[in-house]
Amino acid sequence: MKQFLLVCIFISCLVACSGEAVVEETAVPTQTPLPTRTPTTTPVPFQPTIEPTAPPKATPDKAHTPPPLDYLAAEIEKSLADFDGVASYVVVDLSNGERIEHNPDVAIAGMSLIKVPILIETFVALDNPPDIEQTKLLTQTTSLSSNFAANLLLKTVIGPNDTHVGGDRVTEAMRDLGIFNTFIAVPYDLDPRPNHQNTYLTPANQRTDITTKADIYRQTTVGDLADLLLMLYQCAQEDNGRLREAYPQTLTQAECQSILELMQLNELVKLLEAGLPEGIPIAHKIGYIDDTYGDVSIVYSPNQDYLLALSLYTPQYLEWAIASPLFAQISELAYAHFNDPQAYSEAILAQPPVLPATPTPVPVPDRPAAIVAGTQGIGLTLRNTPAGNEVTILPEGSVVYLLDDEPSQVGGIEWRNVTTIAGDSGWVGADYLVTD
Repeated sequence: MKQFLLVCIFISCLVACSGEAVVEETAVPTQTPLPTRTPTTTPVPFQPTIEPTAPPKATPDKAHTPPPLDYLAAEIEKSLADFDGVASYVVVDLSNGERIEHNPDVAIAGMSLIKVPILIETFVALDNPPDIEQTKLLTQTTSLSSNFAANLLLKTVIGPNDTHVGGDRVTEAMRDLGIFNTFIAVPYDLDPRPNHQNTYLTPANQRTDITTKADIYRQTTVGDLADLLLMLYQCAQEDNGRLREAYPQTLTQAECQSILELMQLNELVKLLEAGLPEGIPIAHKIGYIDDTYGDVSIVYSPNQDYLLALSLYTPQYLEWAIASPLFAQISELAYAHFNDPQAYSEAILAQPPVLPATPTPVPVPDRPAAIVAGTQGIGLTLRNTPAGNEVTILPEGSVVYLLDDEPSQVGGIEWRNVTTIAGDSGWVGADYLVTD
């Protein structure tokens, strides 16, 4: 069996190298060269015919009861103080459910992070253990982050036989689980389909106080992904939780364990993994594009397990030399919090942790909302009157609010009167507005 699995992974690598598998993160989006990756752990192979077990936990020399997570939150905030962008994080103590978070409900690009719900729905859809071809696709989706393999899972297992339908089913499944900010409207590397819903309005992407200009076709939030990983962990460890309630007959404890084992396969770059001591198992998924990096994880540390999810966004371009050290530093802080009795000095523990004030969100206007879509990245012109003079260009994915005026027909185009988050008002072509 092990030889068979190694052959599958080897075949996966050959397929990816030959160009058949399109990998989202084929090159690190940076101008700073990456060091050569040296694996620190032997990847845990996926064994579909053997009931998997949770990663073994080392016994620490001295039991350590971590202080409240607010102390860790204060240290993380110090690390992010000079970051000129939008940072989102969630940390969960998996021994008691204690949780800290910052900007968990900010919409971010889905990237490869939404391959986590694809993995879950693949196992839900399978009636039998994965066959050879499915095992190859699963390992490519995790170890190589192959978009091609993920699309084939959407088409051949979840769809079936329709990649877009597979994405719709994943989106519907997330909403059934209470995961409302995560969707796959257009699968990886494909064009939007005519007469198909190619984006969604969500609570996250309707926010008016903060934005990452997230990809309108595939979105998520750090909070959604943390909730989903917590469900997976509860299913794998205790055979309970929302996943088991939602899929009592179609998703087993062993399958949840298999998904987390698959997520230990990562042959790309190190983000949160770079902040862990050698040999510490981490089940995680990485995603990165020019302006956004993300990593969501379950860390099986010696003293106890914990969940750490983090994303960073800057407008235009996020340098690897800026993002990578922050991921490693925050991962080191979290590991020390849960495992090192000397993580905090006595002076720090003697005082309540100092946390920054949480800004009050800007209220959302009490009006119907829409998203600018279908402009092929060009953006939508806001005009002072129907077919009138240009006021500004609204980027693809912009949220606008519909004013009370009736649509106007001018020049064969239906125009809608809208206002923007910035307060600009005017008229736009209704064909480029998507409402849900």
